[in-house]
Amino acid sequence: MRAMPNQTERSRTIHLIRILIGDVIAARERLALENTQTGRRDVVRASLAAIEGEVWLAREHVRETLRGFDSLSQLADLALSEQTYTVGENGKLLEQARSVPLPTAIRLVVAQAQIICPELEVDFAGVGWSNFRRAVAIRNRITHPRPENDLNVSDEELSAVASGLVWLMATIEYIMASTNLFLIEARTTYKKLLAGDANVLEEYYAALDREI
Repeated sequence: MRAMPNQTERSRTIHLIRILIGDVIAARERLALENTQTGRRDVVRASLAAIEGEVWLAREHVRETLRGFDSLSQLADLALSEQTYTVGENGKLLEQARSVPLPTAIRLVVAQAQIICPELEVDFAGVGWSNFRRAVAIRNRITHPRPENDLNVSDEELSAVASGLVWLMATIEYIMASTNLFLIEARTTYKKLLAGDANVLEEYYAALDREI
């Protein structure tokens, strides 16, 4: 099992997420004082920035956890890091960034997490997932408006954005908690193996026999 990201990296990531969530809270507080369409758009933008930060956190967490257990394929590594490559005319490899839509990124994170946590289940049929996708669509609409009314954000849309953000945060927390639990259990097993625990050794060799 390889080393996980160090505490400094985790602290920086948590600090970033706190700033982004703080921006959402501040935007909502400003909107409560002065209910304008500008304020509503600020809430949407801040919420989606927080969502993007949470998705990035989940991608990196799952990617590094899989890498630690030698369960990260080269293809998954590229996908989770949003990278691809082309071959130039001179034969050299050129790395390219490739943005993945947020809903697709979440499904990718879940699918990869299930490699080490097959019991992990995320509800992609409920209202939370629907509102998450809608929140992304609302952000895209106000970022690239066509008719002037595309800039307007309704009360119902604000609620959908809030619901989508809450659903995502709960989902990311669930995914990370599940993979962390697997990590803790795996480390405990490794320690017992190294200590020569008879019961664990028996289970280990039985598992090897099943894989042969």
